[in-house]
Amino acid sequence: MDQPNLSPLHELHLTNSAKFIEFAGWNMPFSYSGTIKEHNYVRNDVGYFDVSHMGRLKIDNDSIDSLSSLICSDIKNLKHGKALYSIFTNENGCALDDVIFWKFPNYILLICNAINTEKIITHLTNTNIKFEDITKQTALVAVQGPNAIEKLGNILSIPESFSCLENDIYTYARTGYTGEDGLEIMVNIKNLENLLNLLSNIQPCGLGSRDTLRLEASLPLYGFELSEDITPVEAGLKWTITNDENYLGSKKITEQLKNSDHKVLKKFIIDSRNIARTGTKVTSKALSGIVTSGNYSPILKKSIGFVLLESMPDTDLLEFEIRGNLVEGKIIKKRFLK
Repeated sequence: MDQPNLSPLHELHLTNSAKFIEFAGWNMPFSYSGTIKEHNYVRNDVGYFDVSHMGRLKIDNDSIDSLSSLICSDIKNLKHGKALYSIFTNENGCALDDVIFWKFPNYILLICNAINTEKIITHLTNTNIKFEDITKQTALVAVQGPNAIEKLGNILSIPESFSCLENDIYTYARTGYTGEDGLEIMVNIKNLENLLNLLSNIQPCGLGSRDTLRLEASLPLYGFELSEDITPVEAGLKWTITNDENYLGSKKITEQLKNSDHKVLKKFIIDSRNIARTGTKVTSKALSGIVTSGNYSPILKKSIGFVLLESMPDTDLLEFEIRGNLVEGKIIKKRFLK
C-alpha cells in the first residue's frame, strides 16, 4: 500500500500537535486545539490552513482557447491579475471539478481539489493543454479571518478581492473558502522558511474547521454538492455560467437554464441540535431528496446544510429522517451567514 503524501509543512504540524487525517492520498491536519475553537479563531480573528494537498497546475497562456472549451466560465476575457472560480464540466454538463484560476500575464495557475488532481491532469493532457504540475514543488496555505489582512499587510501588498499578485517569494490571491477575508498564498519549497515566518504568530486550523466554516458560508464541496452527476445549474451555481462559447456539456447546461426539469440543491436550517448529516433522507411534500452536507453551526447554534431534491419544491417545509424520527426543517433563500 502506498504511503500518503506529506505536506511540506508536516514538521510544523507535528510541532503544533496536529491530529491527522488521510485525505485524497495526503496525511493532513484535521485539528489542533479542536474544531470549534479553530472555527471561532477564523470567524473572530485569524487562522491559517495548510491546503498543500490541493493540486497546482501552471498552464501556458497559449492554451487558453482549449482551456475555455472545458469550463463553464469566461476565462478569455478575465483580466490579468484576477482570480476566477469555475467548474470543469463533462459531456453531460456535470461537474468534473470546481476550481480556482489565478491569471497572470505569462501563465494561469489552476488550483484543483486534491481528490480530482489526477483526473484534471488527464483531462488537460487529453485536450493537448500545456501545463506543469507544481504541486510537489510548492506549499499552499490559506490565511483567513476578519484580521487576516491587517496581519499580512506589513509583509505583503494586498490585492483587491478575487485578485492575485506575485513577487520573488510569494504567489497569492485574495480568495478563500471560509466566507471571511484573507489570502491564499503559495511558495516554492525553497522559500519555505519565509512562509514559516509569516505564519509564526497565526493560529493553525485543520480540515475539520475548514469544512464547518465553508458550510456556514454556503459554499459547496466537491463530491457532495457537486459531482459527475450534478450540474452547476442543479447545484445553484448559475452565476458561474459566463462562457458564451461552446464548451464541453454546454448544450445540456443551456437546456437546464431554460427549464426547471432537473434536480435542485437547497440550503436548509433546523431549529434544534438535531443534525441532518450527509445521506439523511428528506421529503418536501411528495418530493424526495437527500442531504449532501449537514452539520451544527457554532455561530448560528443551529443545524444547517444542503439538500438535493429531485425537482423544485413548492414549499419551504422539509422533513428529515434522523435516527428513526421525523424532524422538521425549512429551506432558506439567503446565505447562512451574511
